[in-house]
Amino acid sequence: MYTSDKKKIVEFFEKSKRETVSDMMELFRDTPKGKRKCEQEVLRNALDSLFDLYLLNISSKDHINNIYFEKIIEEYNGTDDINLDEFINNFEEMRLIIEKKVYLIPISEFEKTKIIAQLNKFFLEIQYYFYVESINRKNNRISEKEIQLSHLKKDRSEILTKLSMSFAHEIRNPLTSIKGFIQILEKRFAKIEEEKRYFELIYKDMEALEQQVDQLLFLSNEKNHQDINFSSIYLNAILFDVVDAFQPFFSQNNISVNLDLSEKISTTGMEEQVKLVLIKLMQNALDALLLRIKDRKLYIRLKRDDSEAVITFSNNGPPIPRLIRHSMFEPFVGTKELGKGLGLAVSKQLMRKHEGDINYISNEEWTIFKLRFPIKKNISMNQSE
Repeated sequence: MYTSDKKKIVEFFEKSKRETVSDMMELFRDTPKGKRKCEQEVLRNALDSLFDLYLLNISSKDHINNIYFEKIIEEYNGTDDINLDEFINNFEEMRLIIEKKVYLIPISEFEKTKIIAQLNKFFLEIQYYFYVESINRKNNRISEKEIQLSHLKKDRSEILTKLSMSFAHEIRNPLTSIKGFIQILEKRFAKIEEEKRYFELIYKDMEALEQQVDQLLFLSNEKNHQDINFSSIYLNAILFDVVDAFQPFFSQNNISVNLDLSEKISTTGMEEQVKLVLIKLMQNALDALLLRIKDRKLYIRLKRDDSEAVITFSNNGPPIPRLIRHSMFEPFVGTKELGKGLGLAVSKQLMRKHEGDINYISNEEWTIFKLRFPIKKNISMNQSE
C-alpha cells in the first residue's frame, strides 16, 4: 500500500470516527445492559478504543498484541462487569459498518480490497481473543462457585454434626431418666392388666423416640456409642429377617417379591445399623410401589462383586422426581409428604461408617438402589478405634 493511500485511509477514518462509533452504538440499543447512561459511556469508550486499535493496525507495521485487547476488555467491563458475550455477538455487524466506510474512501478498488482483507483479519484476531477471554472468565466463575459450594457443603456438614449430637444428647438424657422413673413406678403398682397395658404403651412410645434420637446421631460423621462393637455379620441372614418382617405387608398390598440370596456373604460392622439401612430401603421401595395401581414388583438381590458384597433393591414404582435426584441423600429431602427426609441421609452416613456406599438409578420402568459393603475387613482394628 502506498504511503499516500495509507494516509488518506487514516485521515478518512479519523474524521469519520465519531459517526462510525455512533453507528456501532446503535447495535447495542435494544440490549438491557446498554440502557443506563453510565453503561452507555463505558460502551462508547470501549468502541472508541476498538476503533483506535483498528487505525493503529492500519498505520503501524507492528503486530497488534494482547495488551491492546486487554485494554478494550477492561474498559468495556468497567465497574459493572458487563458480559463479554454481548460485545462478541455484535462483532460481525461492527465489521460491516467499518467495511461500508471503506467503500467511501477515495482510493482505487484494488486498495479497497486490500484494506477490507486487512479489516477481516483484524476482526478475526480480536474476535478470537475475546472468545478466549470470555471462556476463561466463565471457567474462573465456575471454579469460584464450585469452591464456594464445597465450602458451604463442608460448613453444612459440620453444623449438622454439631446440631445432631447436641439435640440427640439433650433428648436422650431426660428420656433415660423418665424410663428409670417409670420402672420404679411400675414396681409400686399392682399388676392390673389395664395399667400394665398403659406402661407397655409408654415404653413403646419412648422406644420410638429413642429411635429418632439414634437417627440424629447417625447423621453425625463422628463415632458414637453404637460405633465401637463391630463384628462379623451375615448379610443373607439379615436380609432374610428384614424381608420376613414385611411379609404381611406384601400380602395385604399384592406386592410380588423376588428374593435372591443364593450366595452366603459376610462383612463386618454393626448388625443393627446395617439392618436399619435395609429397613429404610425396604420402606422406600414399598412406599413407591403403593403409588402403582397394580403389577407391583420388588426384586432383592445379594451377590459378590470382587471384594465387595452388593445388595440391590429394585422396584417398578414411579421414578424419583428429577427435582430432587441430585439431593436425595441430603438430610430433610424426600418424596413423602409427611416424612422427615432422614431415611436416605441416615443410610448414606451408615454406609460410609461401614466403608461402603449407596447409590441409585431411576427411570420410567425401574428404580434401583444399590448397596456396596467391603467383604474383608480387620475386625480388631475397628474395635480399637
